[in-house]
Amino acid sequence: MKNTFLSLAIIVVAGTTGQMTSCEDQTEKSLPADPVEINLSLKQREVVASANRFGFDLFRPVVAGEETGTNIMISPFSVTSALSMTLNGASGETFNAVRSALRYDGQSLEEVNETYRRLVTEMVPVDERVVMEIANSVWAENNFRVKKEFMDALKEWYLAEARNFDVTDPRSVDIINGWIEEKTHDRIQNMLSSLDRDLVMLLVNAVYFNGKWKHQFDINNTAERPFFVTPGNPVKVPVMYQKQKFAMSRQEKVTLVELPYGQGNYSMVVALPDEEIAPSEIVTGLDAGKWEEWMESLSYGPTEVELYMPKFKYEYKRKLNDDLISLGMDPAFAPGIADFSRISDEEIFISFVLHQTFIENKEEGTEAAAATVIGFTRTSLPPEPEVIDINRPFLYFIRETTTGTIVFMGLVADPTGE
Repeated sequence: MKNTFLSLAIIVVAGTTGQMTSCEDQTEKSLPADPVEINLSLKQREVVASANRFGFDLFRPVVAGEETGTNIMISPFSVTSALSMTLNGASGETFNAVRSALRYDGQSLEEVNETYRRLVTEMVPVDERVVMEIANSVWAENNFRVKKEFMDALKEWYLAEARNFDVTDPRSVDIINGWIEEKTHDRIQNMLSSLDRDLVMLLVNAVYFNGKWKHQFDINNTAERPFFVTPGNPVKVPVMYQKQKFAMSRQEKVTLVELPYGQGNYSMVVALPDEEIAPSEIVTGLDAGKWEEWMESLSYGPTEVELYMPKFKYEYKRKLNDDLISLGMDPAFAPGIADFSRISDEEIFISFVLHQTFIENKEEGTEAAAATVIGFTRTSLPPEPEVIDINRPFLYFIRETTTGTIVFMGLVADPTGE
């Protein structure tokens, strides 16, 4: 039977308590066997729902913008984390555009910030058998003045690290890339290739996930099987197998199966299109409402399943400017129009939003990572320096600065005199 697999990697929101936090292994007998409830307020659930809606709205143009046969993966949480930090620096129509693009129209900035802080606090430690880490940082160019209120907000709500960089120093790219590599366990590498001379600030989010399946695949059952890249073009790939009870559902044009990690707080939902149905056709009709229908259909209890699942490992990288502009964020990218006056008194705009992901799916579980970098550039050149033309007689003083001792003093009446 011909099979076309569409794997939707569900990037689960998580956080840290100041720096990247990893979960220690503990004995199975002391750990929960079922998901542990994380309580969010109604407003916080609305923010999460809005962020998920944004994720589907972003996924559609990303899939449409790639050639058929391209492996694709995005982290909606990484992108929304970076853009929510950005929202703290936006004003006027730019603020409205960014908030609307993120689908936060019904939420205040305070509610958004409080939600991300709550997620940062609650999501990392929920399952000891799953490693979920997140880090945020803000990088300001040495000669760029960032308002204290903006920096304080990112530190308080997003636990962001504050760093500086020298845009003229070739080593700065390696330093920033090194931070991303460290926070993603070296899974996201060489994200930035260079820094534009007018670049003044970067907002960076990094996410790392490593989850062990609740029901692991036996490596001895992995075997080469055909995978139909197109209906008439099979290739041999290593395919894992197990017979187990999973939540599954058959919906219009697609079959769903949910594979839990650890105690079940995290899971992968696989959506397998029917034969002759392209994954892109499913994505075109997929939105937050359809997703809720899918999730409800998976809540009816487990069914015994013989599951064949291919192993896979790949990276994906994409500049998201056009995708975000299509969602209504164009004012933020427009020089002379973008209003980020809550970041700095200098006129700046978003010059790029770069997103990079990694995933490896194998018998033991899934390892995934993502990073989002938002670059801000000056709209115009920095103010011209003050001109001091010493073209007339002048005084000078030479002193020791710590004691105030004046060692020399003098007057130059004619620089050509001896």
